[in-house]
Amino acid sequence: MYGPDIPEPVFLNLEYVFFLLYRTFHGVIDYILTGAFWNDLKVLATIIVILLITAILYCLIRLHEIKKEQQKKTAADAAEKLLAASTAVPVAKNEAWEAMRRRMLSDDESEWRLGIIEADILLDRTLTKKGYQGDTLSDKLKQIGPEKIASVQLAWEAHKIRNRIAHEGADFTFTLPEVRRALANFEAVFKELGVIDVA
Repeated sequence: MYGPDIPEPVFLNLEYVFFLLYRTFHGVIDYILTGAFWNDLKVLATIIVILLITAILYCLIRLHEIKKEQQKKTAADAAEKLLAASTAVPVAKNEAWEAMRRRMLSDDESEWRLGIIEADILLDRTLTKKGYQGDTLSDKLKQIGPEKIASVQLAWEAHKIRNRIAHEGADFTFTLPEVRRALANFEAVFKELGVIDVA
């Protein structure tokens, strides 16, 4: 009926196509309705939850590391600023310090006490201005190492004398050499901090 030049027509078998679709969807539905699907789903959900928890933990650890790096950078910047401030050109004369010095050079023990207490207050205020925070001078001194202020140990020794005066009162007696040493300690710290002339 068809010649060599006329191709034989090809017909689409819709029934076969619907049969394939039915078999595919029927297999999927059967898989979903069986326990195997739910077991596989539980495994998949467990894996996803583990991956999410791992990702969250990684993010938290990384955020903590970034925060620590930022704190270190901030502390380093603050240290550089303090170092720059401590090596700044000092004032020619500090009248308040001169008054304290005269008290500690006097022959009156009550003047010694007052001079040391005033010098301790001046040191506390100076450290506050340089950015050290804390409720007491001890809190501020604890933040300072010799790499920041070379004379910090002298500051501690002078501050201990002030603490004995404050806590022991009249029961605390000290000698002229001790007063002179406290004076020298305060003077060295104030020179390094730029409170008094280094000359």
